Amino acid sequence: MGGNVIAMNPKTGDILAMVTYPNYNLNTPYEITDEEIKKNWESLSATERNTNLQAMWRNKAIADTYEPGSTFKTITSSAAIQEGITSTDKEGEFCCTGGIEIAGTRIKCWRHYRPHGSESLRQALMNSCNPVFIGLGQKIGVEKYYSYLKKFGFLDKTRIELPGEAKGIFLKENKVGPVELATISFGQRFEVTPLQMVTAVSTIANKGIRMKPRVVKQMINSKTRRN
Repeated sequence: MGGNVIAMNPKTGDILAMVTYPNYNLNTPYEITDEEIKKNWESLSATERNTNLQAMWRNKAIADTYEPGSTFKTITSSAAIQEGITSTDKEGEFCCTGGIEIAGTRIKCWRHYRPHGSESLRQALMNSCNPVFIGLGQKIGVEKYYSYLKKFGFLDKTRIELPGEAKGIFLKENKVGPVELATISFGQRFEVTPLQMVTAVSTIANKGIRMKPRVVKQMINSKTRRN
């Protein structure tokens, strides 16, 4: 079990806080924190010990990827609004019947047993209603959707000035069919880094302007107090 938390200023890209768990004590970096590994430490080879230490030291907020799930519906919503496909509060614009069929595959809403029924986009986001976002993804289309993935920064690294950064893992655009687009639209079957996700959401908060994340704002000479 574990997790990552990143706080970012959307207007500047400043990383105000970044923490991962499990973590380790910087004062004792060679002290293993995983009890199971610690118990078997003496029996591990030098290579295995090094591998476990490197894993403990990883900044998982920028180096590890995960499946974002429903948080990604904000990206689909933003793209659909920008393209003029939908609006925020049009009553009854969508209707959840418990699922939607895409290329012969029925994908259920999480509340398929009691469908959400009539919804606006805002309500669909509140309800985390998969069929609505699948439908929006189909209207946007693969080519346009991937152009938004690029604009939001998911297809490349953020270029934060920290070592070991990874980037999102997506199917090649030409490999994406209707079902694949459907799952992408509600945040499944691909992976991004926590830093990519917070940068994209901050872009929405910053009215569409994506800022490069930064951990150092400026360097000041300790003697002269100048840059």
